[in-house]
Amino acid sequence: MGQFHFDHGPRLAFLAAVMLLNALGWSRAPAQAPVVVPEALHRAVDGWLDNRFERGDPTLPLRLLGSKPPSDLHQIEAALRAGRFQYPAPPAPRGQLTRQLPLPCDHVDHETQFMIYVPKAYDPKRAHPLLLVVHGGSAARDIAFGERAARGGIDPHWIREAEQRGWILVAPITDRGWMHIGNSILFSTLSKVQRDYHIDPDRVYLTGHSMGGHMSWRSAFQFPDRFAAVSPMSGGYDYVKSKDVTNLLNVPGYTTYGTNEPYQIREFNDIISDWMKEHRYPWICQRKEGGHEIFADEVPKVADFFARHSRELYRSRVYARMGAHPFAFESAETNPAWKKEHRWDPKRPLPASTVHWLRCFPPAEGTPPDQRIQTIDARYLGDNQFVLISENARRLRIYLHPRMVDFEKPIVVKVNGAVLFNGTVKPDPVGMLELAKEFDDRGRVFWAGIAFNIETDGELPPPFGP
Repeated sequence: MGQFHFDHGPRLAFLAAVMLLNALGWSRAPAQAPVVVPEALHRAVDGWLDNRFERGDPTLPLRLLGSKPPSDLHQIEAALRAGRFQYPAPPAPRGQLTRQLPLPCDHVDHETQFMIYVPKAYDPKRAHPLLLVVHGGSAARDIAFGERAARGGIDPHWIREAEQRGWILVAPITDRGWMHIGNSILFSTLSKVQRDYHIDPDRVYLTGHSMGGHMSWRSAFQFPDRFAAVSPMSGGYDYVKSKDVTNLLNVPGYTTYGTNEPYQIREFNDIISDWMKEHRYPWICQRKEGGHEIFADEVPKVADFFARHSRELYRSRVYARMGAHPFAFESAETNPAWKKEHRWDPKRPLPASTVHWLRCFPPAEGTPPDQRIQTIDARYLGDNQFVLISENARRLRIYLHPRMVDFEKPIVVKVNGAVLFNGTVKPDPVGMLELAKEFDDRGRVFWAGIAFNIETDGELPPPFGP
């Protein structure tokens, strides 16, 4: 247990992203001052992220650096948050809904397409919010059906909002549903679009109707730290019974559904709504008179809700229930209608193990089934003090940033009543970029981390919101 250096793989593999720092005479910049990023550093960071699945020559960075990377991380963070050094001319015309193809999945042997709307006001020099819209329909439909469903779900409702607000709108198309392969489609689309367009990683929103509503719910509790806010529409199951609802404390949401829904959708959403109100979760649950539809009068309200939220990676509290779903998606589901058995690339798992600054790990082999679900209530109290209460978690990691802690002072981590760490932590530039690369997320910026093992369980409080 104790301080660590982001053990996401060999440290040598990363250093290419900072290989020019010392050679460039990288100067220390105070946190409060504007940070000027050298072009070579900026391009090196872009190249490191673009090659997120490649190892490359592990000796090259050390040979070029000649010494340890500097401990001041302001320029690396600035290079990440600034977006790419240069964006291409928009591949899609502004002010039109267009289809882009093909879209190879990053994690599985499948290829699909997506639709995109770029507002007329798009300017590659500034970061724009991104709205992901996932369409409805079953997993056995074809691409042509997916395109029709996607178009019907966004035109005119979301196109109007995107144009008025300067948002980029993207609708991935699936003929494999929205489960494991669907996750790859969603995040492969996001990875592709954020390289072609200047996207604000802290203002990525997600919505979807029907099957897309199911996907929006699942993404909210499986990947709560990837989105600023979500809006499931006419979708969902009894997430109170499954206890998945507890993870929704970590992301704001606005759900809509009708009084005359099929498949018990109204019943399930009513149960979720009652539970949310009782537990003071940051969600709006709007039941409407009508059926299985996108309620046009709610779209501007949802858009306003989105606009009020940006991602809060450095929040004071996270609540994680892990183990009911994969810690990393690394296998593809099957369906007789597909007439193909898909293969997931074993070197490209899709991580689903973090909740903002908290990282969880799969249980040890041989763990009894009744102990495989891990629940953690993690709080930052200020003044470098962390307090966690956990059940069944035997290994955890917390990530740190200057917005959270003072690296010049000792950091104290107490878990289930015992102090498991008390000491200073050294910022780690290698780990910072390894983490951004693993998630392909330029906004996932943490300067260091602490890993620890846990031998006891605590008594968890009910998961109440603020």
